[in-house]
Amino acid sequence: MEKDEIVIKEILAGAKKLFGKHGLKKTTMEEIATAAGKGKSTLYYYFPSKSEIFEAVVEDEMKNVVKRIREAVNLSFTAKDKLKAFLQAQITSIIGFHSFREVLFDDIVESMRMLIAIKSRYEQIQIDMIREILLGGSQSGEFKEISLERMNKMSFIIVTFFRGLHFPLSVEAKEIRKNEYFDEMIDMLIEGIGKKIGDNLRP
Repeated sequence: MEKDEIVIKEILAGAKKLFGKHGLKKTTMEEIATAAGKGKSTLYYYFPSKSEIFEAVVEDEMKNVVKRIREAVNLSFTAKDKLKAFLQAQITSIIGFHSFREVLFDDIVESMRMLIAIKSRYEQIQIDMIREILLGGSQSGEFKEISLERMNKMSFIIVTFFRGLHFPLSVEAKEIRKNEYFDEMIDMLIEGIGKKIGDNLRP
């Protein structure tokens, strides 16, 4: 890792702690510099404004979430297990992101434009990942044959469906971690697109 990358990583780590504790509005550039162990001149060299640091922190968190999801999906073999791994990793990451997520909501009006752009990119990555899983399951014969148009629609619906678990209504976070929730959800999905016994025998 090059020197600039190390410095940026240290700045973002310090900023994340402060944003998670005090929020965007109450955190100052001087506090971020102190938390990162850097001088203010160094901070301004890499990030001209607090908003740019905030955006970089959110981007970094989203990249980490995507990385964890990809790693979990790649460890699974069947399309069904990949979907479960996707959901498990996504929920685990969101729960771990809880304190910082609260800050995003507190500052959402001020940061709306930036957050929407990042959120759109992040959700598109998830849609693309789900489409890859559906395509793999269809090609392997685990799922029914699915047209590309329907696959695109299903990918969008699945990501939207999974996103609902980020904000459970009456189920506590400690409960939502349990695998039976994910298993039940994926099983319901597979009942619709999975191949039934005897499907291969039909003309």
